[in-house]
Amino acid sequence: MSEKDIIKRLLKEAEIYRTQGLLSDSKAKYVEILSLVNRNPTFSRNHELVQGIKGKIRAVEKSLRELKERPDRPELTRDMQKLIKKLFTFSQTKEAAAIEGAVALAKFGQYDQALNEFHSLLEQGVLPVVTAKNIVRCCMSLRKADAAVEYYAKWLSADLFSFDELKELRAFIATALEKEGVRIDLPEVTARSRKSRAKRGEETFLEISAISIHLQGDSLQDRSLDLEVQFQSANTVTVHLPSNSREVARLLAPGTRLDDIQCFSPVTVFRSSGTVAGTATIKHGPKRGDYTLDITIDAD
Repeated sequence: MSEKDIIKRLLKEAEIYRTQGLLSDSKAKYVEILSLVNRNPTFSRNHELVQGIKGKIRAVEKSLRELKERPDRPELTRDMQKLIKKLFTFSQTKEAAAIEGAVALAKFGQYDQALNEFHSLLEQGVLPVVTAKNIVRCCMSLRKADAAVEYYAKWLSADLFSFDELKELRAFIATALEKEGVRIDLPEVTARSRKSRAKRGEETFLEISAISIHLQGDSLQDRSLDLEVQFQSANTVTVHLPSNSREVARLLAPGTRLDDIQCFSPVTVFRSSGTVAGTATIKHGPKRGDYTLDITIDAD
């Protein structure tokens, strides 16, 4: 096996570890890759390759820091509990049902079709911020970070979002790029970048960016599985499991109750419970062969 093939294999292993929530192992693999690259005169002169690997290491380190800083048992105020319940009612609207149809396509790897649906919904003004974030998620799943940035540049001058909404979208895209180790400078949101308009009364919902599931079972040995949320419809989140996680996917069959789920959102961090709503194998797109897992989070 050539050194190039070894690096490719290690990159794949590092990514698998990251998607499984094994962040320390993922970082160790990326560090090993960087060492191999630096020792090779040809590879070490490839600035884009070296910076890309360093970006992956920084992204994993950031995730590790965030995990250490997260409270084990966050105490929620009564007002915050009421807010979570209120925001979880988002999917009862007609507009949300339209979003869910497009999300369903994306969950099964039909990203191009999903993008068409989301763009159509955005043109109709259906929950613009929610729709725009799902467009970004599809782009990142397709490994098309440049496309996400191009869409953002168009949104800056389009009469679709308020000033605050654009700032929210910029922060969302910047985080998505950082997680993928992509270094692209995003234009700042300024009053001159778009027409001045008051913020609409768009219905908001509780956006969950990641979950941590405490798994129990003889083969799992009380593991905690840290997963990024790929898509979300109201209080049902979709995460991906790599193709070599067949045992975990089997244990998390539809109907399985999860009594200990830690949820991370821009609003708060809280613990809840939930139910596995569905599992399936992705048959199309870059994540073909991986598993998609839907988990419905209890709002109370």
